[in-house]
Amino acid sequence: MNGNKNDGQENTENPYQLLKASQRDILTIKSILKDEDVKLEDNVETVCRSASESVEKMVKAFIIKKDKNIKVFGKHDLEELHKIACTIDKQFEKIEDNVNFLNNYTTALRYNSPFTIEKHEVKRCLKALKKVYDFPLIKEVRDIINKQENFIILPENINTLFGKYNDDTGDYFTPDNT
Repeated sequence: MNGNKNDGQENTENPYQLLKASQRDILTIKSILKDEDVKLEDNVETVCRSASESVEKMVKAFIIKKDKNIKVFGKHDLEELHKIACTIDKQFEKIEDNVNFLNNYTTALRYNSPFTIEKHEVKRCLKALKKVYDFPLIKEVRDIINKQENFIILPENINTLFGKYNDDTGDYFTPDNT
């Protein structure tokens, strides 16, 4: 993807900053899901958007860590970022469905006409976030950066943060009957 190199603005964030911001997005989700005073139905857009933004930052961190000449500043389309990541390592194809699904919940979501996000979609967003968070190439970059900067405060298994949206059976996001 030569068109991505050296065109557009310089990357303004480094992998450390992006991964730290991604972690904050995950903690925002945790806060919303565990807040007993606020109905999830009133915050589903924020949960899904935060999952999307967290993944965006993880993928950007991977891209910049692997090739700082690829400019991702201002890019928010997860499908486009995923394609760039695939040019670096074809293994990214394994998480394509998760990344593409989350592309439905980018910041552009808040500018669209009224929408309804159902509980099963929230769970699917969380599952997609978990798959990307656990993806070995993302984890590798996160571990390298963490050894240099020591920023990770999340548990190894981020599902523990998702309260009733976590299921100890191993299928973390099975729909419930509520």
